[in-house]
Amino acid sequence: MKINIPKKIQKYIIIYIILLLALYLVIEIMPRVTNIFETTQILEPGEVQLTCDASGYVIKTEAIAVAPEGADIKFVKKEGSAVRKNQKVVNVHPDGTEGNPAHKDILEKLEDYDGVYDTWKTPVSGILCFYADGAEQALHPSRMDSLTQADVKDISIKERKLETDHVNPGQPFYKVTNDNKWYVVCWLRKSAVEDFFEGQMVKLQMSEDTVVSATIRSIKKEKKKYKIIFYSDMYYKELPRARKVDFTIESSEQSGLLIDNECIIEKHGEQGVYVRNKNGDYYFVRVNVVETDGEESVISESSFYDPDKEDIVYTVSVYDEVLKQPEKQLKKDLKKEEKEKEKDKK
Repeated sequence: MKINIPKKIQKYIIIYIILLLALYLVIEIMPRVTNIFETTQILEPGEVQLTCDASGYVIKTEAIAVAPEGADIKFVKKEGSAVRKNQKVVNVHPDGTEGNPAHKDILEKLEDYDGVYDTWKTPVSGILCFYADGAEQALHPSRMDSLTQADVKDISIKERKLETDHVNPGQPFYKVTNDNKWYVVCWLRKSAVEDFFEGQMVKLQMSEDTVVSATIRSIKKEKKKYKIIFYSDMYYKELPRARKVDFTIESSEQSGLLIDNECIIEKHGEQGVYVRNKNGDYYFVRVNVVETDGEESVISESSFYDPDKEDIVYTVSVYDEVLKQPEKQLKKDLKKEEKEKEKDKK
């Protein structure tokens, strides 16, 4: 049976549905997007870790083996294997060939490099690698202190695969990388290095799933940027082939009460927040910022020492409710103080 609804009633039903949708939008959607109903923040324990994205170069000690004579060879060790000095890594069957060695462009770049060895057995201990790029000498630890950003831009890095089943005399056929001590050098703007210092322990995220521990070996000003050298003795899978790298520097985590930076304001030259009391009123409380990442900060809990005033300052506690964007409250406070001063003068 068909029910005929008067047009007037239909109009009211449509308006009612629209109002319901508008109410849902205001209550459920808008706060998520704009946080317009979140005027305060509850302080809870948390951590802040400073990170900085960088591009740099891996510097390491590398030994390249070249064939003493022409021969058919077969590797008995896989790439990435840890090897010791004078260890056998290939079976050799000399055939007396006298042809030109492959990878002559690599050899030309390493003409004066004392890390080239005429040997079948491993010349040093380290990690077996079947690739070379000709930058082994230019990006050697002995040169890193004098290395400039202009220098690295001029270094040609073209990786070659050395693994083969036949070599001519003087042909490079494998490399051994020292995994006990290696470095990363990069150049950063002043604003990026302000929170770093020599000797600082950091973590370097070399890839999505690879993080290594490192120490800041040196920080030196170079023209408009700062040259930072990181030292590490922690091996990771990509190290033997790593050269030009994009990575993230992670400083040590700082713990305390976590707060949004928009809650912190300065009053009479001192940083603080407005805390809500039981009556719903707000009062100013000084805070001590331990660390910040630009959006959030870790602040001291309960108390901190003020070296300028040589005194203990009592501050916020866990679960305190603080005001976001407290500029209006600050103006109200300052205006109230002015009125009180005028009363005192009278």
